[in-house]
Amino acid sequence: MTLHKRLRTAGNAIARLALPLLLLTAPAVFAAPPSDAQVDRLMELTRVRDTLESMWPQIEAMQQQVVEQTLAGAGHKPDKAERAQLDALLERQMQTLRSVMSWEQMEPVYRDIYQQTFEAEDVDAMIAFYESEAGQKLIAKMPQLMRNTMEATQRLIAPAIEEMQRDIRSATKAGIGDKDAAAD
Repeated sequence: MTLHKRLRTAGNAIARLALPLLLLTAPAVFAAPPSDAQVDRLMELTRVRDTLESMWPQIEAMQQQVVEQTLAGAGHKPDKAERAQLDALLERQMQTLRSVMSWEQMEPVYRDIYQQTFEAEDVDAMIAFYESEAGQKLIAKMPQLMRNTMEATQRLIAPAIEEMQRDIRSATKAGIGDKDAAAD
């Protein structure tokens, strides 16, 4: 067999092996990301903006709870002037958060995340589901599901948080973290 025939035979064998591998990987390599319009439709159907907006009362309540727990743990009861200063500080912090996490700021971030995570075909399938009656029922029940999940999670971790707070108070009373004690 001539060298030319050997090379051609070897080339054919490689092509027969490589072609199926290429065909198997082609969908992953050539999968298209979803368009802005596809992602916008999916976010509209899943009410992403409404979900973002509805979280603010929960964040404010959690912030207030952390402040109250911190004050109680420190054994400090602020007077009216301190309370007014603290409330003003909390309000400024919330305004900053609301500005940074406004829909105008978050929409392009969400869009980019969806486009990095999903393929156009996946987004089309999700849109079809969320346009269906079952999809709309899921969306309608999602706030209740999230509330129930949050409440269950808080009940689950409450003992651990209380233990951490006790440990911090004990460590503080023992002088751990005390700058003067650390200098000695």
